[in-house]
Amino acid sequence: MIKQQAQIHHSYLRLIGAMALWGGVPVVMKVTLSGLDPATFNFFRYLLALTILFPLLKYNRVPRIPARVKVYLMLLGACTLFPYSELFLIGLEHTSAATAGLLNGLTPVIVLLLGLLLRMERPTWRIIIGMLVSYAGVYYFISTGQPATGTTHEDFYGIFLVSLAVIAFSVYSLSNSKHSRNYPSLVVTTYVFLGTFLAFIPATIWDWWTQPAQHVGMVNMAGIIYMAVPASVIGYLWFSHGARALGAYKSGLFLNLVPVFAVGFSILFLQERLASRQWLGVLVILA
Repeated sequence: MIKQQAQIHHSYLRLIGAMALWGGVPVVMKVTLSGLDPATFNFFRYLLALTILFPLLKYNRVPRIPARVKVYLMLLGACTLFPYSELFLIGLEHTSAATAGLLNGLTPVIVLLLGLLLRMERPTWRIIIGMLVSYAGVYYFISTGQPATGTTHEDFYGIFLVSLAVIAFSVYSLSNSKHSRNYPSLVVTTYVFLGTFLAFIPATIWDWWTQPAQHVGMVNMAGIIYMAVPASVIGYLWFSHGARALGAYKSGLFLNLVPVFAVGFSILFLQERLASRQWLGVLVILA
């Protein structure tokens, strides 16, 4: 019993750590994405992550999994993390880091709706109420809270793209929870990333063919390293571990911490400001 409680507490800590790493993503992207196309950025991000994950697979001697499962996981990455990574970065170019982070608060609600639709899990009323309160905070922030600089048409375009990205990640979160129960988190994360990387190859070639030559500077490299190692390898492994231990709904609730960390980091490092009414949205999400 004590051992089981300790494992659950470790899962909580891993999930909180993953949310902190993901909360820093909007800030890092705002600082390091300049001058580099999102597809190119993600190409190098997942390439670097895979150079770490595959040696880890060999070192840990994880059991072999069927080829059909590998193919499914690769397709899952291509259909969920690929659009999520691309749309999130493009949307971030058109809205603030704080707004992009707060939109992640929609994820648990979308996971809940998809889970009910597919009849994958049955949530408790406490979880449902928590998700609805979180959604209320996000909705209030977007619809009535005005950024200090004012909301423009470009802001709404960025909000739209980030929202699509959040939907794609919600599908990944639900599917990841299902397969993490049957296979090690390291295996699931590696093959999902492989599918995502392969999907970025044609997108990157197209950008190199149609866009001016891009220069990868030291600032860009710092962003790629952060996204590849802390935000991708560590963050996704911790999240997969939590989803395996707690299930899709409970682990999804921790995603409400992403916007909180994102807002804190954007204020601390980017000097972005929130209107007083927007702080109420943050407090509702925390509630």
